[in-house]
Amino acid sequence: MNIQVRHISTFLNQWAPPSTKLDYDNVGLLVGDPHQTVSKTLTCLDVTLEVVEEAIQNDCDLIVAHHPLIFKSIDSINPTNEQGKIIFKLIKNDIGLIAAHTNLDAALDGVSFVLAKQLGLENLKFLDSSYNISRKIVLTTGHSESDSVLKLLNYYSAEEAHYYKVEGKKDHQYTYEAIIDEHHVADLEKELEKNGLLHHGSFQVMDVASPSKNVGMGVVGFYRDKGLTQQQFLDTIADALEVKAVRFSGSVDRIKKVAVCGGAGVSLTGNAISEGAQAFVTADIKYHDYFTDTENFLLVDVGHYESEVPVVAALQQELTEAFEELEVLETEVITNPMQVYLPDAKQNPQE
Repeated sequence: MNIQVRHISTFLNQWAPPSTKLDYDNVGLLVGDPHQTVSKTLTCLDVTLEVVEEAIQNDCDLIVAHHPLIFKSIDSINPTNEQGKIIFKLIKNDIGLIAAHTNLDAALDGVSFVLAKQLGLENLKFLDSSYNISRKIVLTTGHSESDSVLKLLNYYSAEEAHYYKVEGKKDHQYTYEAIIDEHHVADLEKELEKNGLLHHGSFQVMDVASPSKNVGMGVVGFYRDKGLTQQQFLDTIADALEVKAVRFSGSVDRIKKVAVCGGAGVSLTGNAISEGAQAFVTADIKYHDYFTDTENFLLVDVGHYESEVPVVAALQQELTEAFEELEVLETEVITNPMQVYLPDAKQNPQE
């Protein structure tokens, strides 16, 4: 298979649909030709000059990053500032750049799911699944090969797909119903028309009150048996995320149910408390947000980079499994700009 940039974009869009990104965000193919052939890809959290140099040295054709290099419109591209240098170098070396940011935050098995698994949590579900993107589709057609129609619906992640024969119709029409996410509707309709399933038929789309099971923010999970003590939990975080220091507030006897949100997720603290979690792990917590006025609850800040960097390995694994002929590397560059100073224990002056 001749793998092109557009094939990788399509795969990422199916995992983390661009329509689920937050309004301010900029995701998808940010630099490069969608028809460029790709044989080697590099995954990373941030796109820095060091990461681009790493991609060049490893003969990579594409970089897949979590954080977008380009957020706002650009007036010019030249090597006079850091962003310009990076874009200039990418173009000059024929390296494409794809970003999956808040759409990957909101995806099933996305950033927060990866963080939860890294911390050893099980039985995962979205912390906030209030995205109103579910739609009910009703297809009426004379096509009687139900297996092929249901297979097509399942390809677009349809749920509750079923069909029934429309009684009283001379031409033996059938009605198929399913629940799918809004971003799949247009592509599904095109595919139905392409396969002749809309000929002498109809296709209706209706809003659904229930939330999508495939999109949300944050994750809730559990530890087995009696869970962990507060000390065991903080040790688990430090070991799993390789952090030197963890900021937290509150106190808890035992932790069994935990909520997490990769990146700046403190706005979901109320959701975590409502879910009955004994701890909420996220990043970028401001001083006053540490006051939760909630007993038996731990609010933990592990750092933005630390909470999201596990997704780099997840991107590498997912792309490797999806494209057998594609070599996918995980960056070895630590792009975290924040550093922690730990002073040595002062020597006893009498020693």
